[in-house]
Amino acid sequence: MNRRVWYELVAAGTLAISLVGVVLAAAGAALQRTLGVAASSLCAIAFLVPGLYFLGYSRRLRARDLALAHTAAFVHTREAIEIQDLADELKVPRADAERILRIAVQEGYLTGTFESGNRFVLERGPVRTTLEER
Repeated sequence: MNRRVWYELVAAGTLAISLVGVVLAAAGAALQRTLGVAASSLCAIAFLVPGLYFLGYSRRLRARDLALAHTAAFVHTREAIEIQDLADELKVPRADAERILRIAVQEGYLTGTFESGNRFVLERGPVRTTLEER
């Protein structure tokens, strides 16, 4: 499993524990147990915060993987590409487009070489284009 899936599982687990805390707090309130309500509420909040963080991080990882796959798909339409053309496609500054392209090469979405600092020449061959191939 990749790390995005692990973060989603951890987020689901911590949010489920937080939900149990909320249910126990409601039951404590119904039974008029002040200490039980306070303890359950504290546990619910204590697990809610990291659960939301893990969930947000897994969403950012998903968006990152989609951006890399989009970059690979765009570059595969050409033999060679200027970094500025990729920056225009992604609507990011040139330096960010170059960094994204280097990450795509490093993580196996693309194979090729950088020429003269502003041009990428694609090497045809088997590459990863979907998130599940990871």
